[in-house]
Amino acid sequence: MKKLLFLTLLIVYSNVNAQYSGYYTVNQNVNANINENVNVSGNVNVNKNISTIDYGKLALANAENEKTRLENLKYADQQQKRISLEIASEPTKAYDYGYQNTFEVKGKDAKPYGFKKFKMSYKIPHNSLFVSAGAGRFENVSVDGITTEIIFSAPFYNKEKVDFNVEKMAKMENVKEGELNEKMGPNGEDAIFIHKKDTNRATVFGVKGFSGTLIWEDDYQYTITDNYSSFNKNEKNGVLYSVKVRYYGDKDDVTFEQIEGRKYYLKRLVEKVISTGQVWDMKY
Repeated sequence: MKKLLFLTLLIVYSNVNAQYSGYYTVNQNVNANINENVNVSGNVNVNKNISTIDYGKLALANAENEKTRLENLKYADQQQKRISLEIASEPTKAYDYGYQNTFEVKGKDAKPYGFKKFKMSYKIPHNSLFVSAGAGRFENVSVDGITTEIIFSAPFYNKEKVDFNVEKMAKMENVKEGELNEKMGPNGEDAIFIHKKDTNRATVFGVKGFSGTLIWEDDYQYTITDNYSSFNKNEKNGVLYSVKVRYYGDKDDVTFEQIEGRKYYLKRLVEKVISTGQVWDMKY
């Protein structure tokens, strides 16, 4: 009778919380006292969470999957194949074999960002990993359906002398963990559930700054978003640099653990690209 009552309570608890992933709820242990002979249907697996993740194992799995994908592609010559397989084993090699994207923005195109003109340059990783998916946006899709986006923003000149505190921006103090946050979805209107946020130091376009991480989900996707920003105080009123990186996948196809593993696999490459970007010849 006690087992039946506990099982009923567990099912009720699970149904209430089934709407959102429990992967980041490390202290959840509702089934700790269930007799091992009691079978519970559904996806109640409270023992697997962020505290048990094996990043090294996931990185190796990502490397093997990437190697398999690349081996099946057609190449113009063996050198291109060798480069691609080298990158699969060590993603930072995609930086070494990448393309330096350098361009000038001026006139009416530069005006919205507070400039008369500026020049900008950043490394696009080798196309075996990332492909262009629009202006300033580069995309990688894994074999299991996880999309990684790197989205570059134009530099922003602080014409109005606003107090840019990039550390405060990264901390996102208005965002509430463990709650549904309104008007924060990809289109700026939908509500999303925030599992966790985190702040770390980062170098953005050669300037020391911060990265603010949001781990969230909506009705359709699991997502980890990293917002990188720095503020160059040496340029008159200051210039803000920012880059957004998203790792996401369909909730029917992937888990947060897979997304965490993908981020770990690509993070060193992504942060090398972001840190080494340059903006110069700025006219206000």
